[in-house]
Amino acid sequence: MQKIEKIKKRDGRIVPFDKGRIVKAVLKAMKAVGEGDEKAAEDVADEVVSLLEKSGKVIPTVEEIQDLVEETLMRKGFYKVAKAYILY
Repeated sequence: MQKIEKIKKRDGRIVPFDKGRIVKAVLKAMKAVGEGDEKAAEDVADEVVSLLEKSGKVIPTVEEIQDLVEETLMRKGFYKVAKAYILY
């Protein structure tokens, strides 16, 4: 498994990976629809990181990470949160 240390932004910049940004974005979407909590947001972020590491991709893109977040939210039954996340 490859540890994710960097990501590629939309503008092409390579920046340090920060799992906390995923947690923050998911939590914001959860609060917007009144579902989930910080623990659930952490669980989603942990699963996304695990999927990224298993993928073998050294520097994933922001879009790839967002897709995994959406898929993970839906797999965990957070459909409204996934929609709010997509819109965010």
